[in-house]
Amino acid sequence: MTEKIKVVITDNQKTVKVPKGLRMLIRRCCLATLRLQGYQGSAEIGVTFTDNEGIAACNERLGENRTAYAFSVPDHRDGVLGAVYISLERAEELARMYATSLQREAVYMTVSGVLGILGCDADTLVTKETEEKIMYEMGFPLSTAYALSR
Repeated sequence: MTEKIKVVITDNQKTVKVPKGLRMLIRRCCLATLRLQGYQGSAEIGVTFTDNEGIAACNERLGENRTAYAFSVPDHRDGVLGAVYISLERAEELARMYATSLQREAVYMTVSGVLGILGCDADTLVTKETEEKIMYEMGFPLSTAYALSR
């Protein structure tokens, strides 16, 4: 039986124009993260583009009290791994702040989100090293200065 990973991307915001190729990049990012983490099997991951207001509403709905601009919600049932929510508005702000691209920031947020779905704790050194490895494979190596500024 052939294993299949389905990545469903939804754009629920009107603040930032989604650049051409970003959806494909996000799909590749999800697949690379799962592969490098040794995930095997068929599954579905949802990725939702939102804005800062949408993230705040999701945080409130989930009972979270944090100012994250990307997060994940594991949902390990019926072939669904979970969902990743990304504020493209914040990704654009970070791209300007760090002199990078919207694509790089969205990929970084996606990597962190998929790792979260898989149960990786975002504050551990192992997860940071894994993020670095995946970002490198995706063509967005983290420079020392960039990583230290996070």
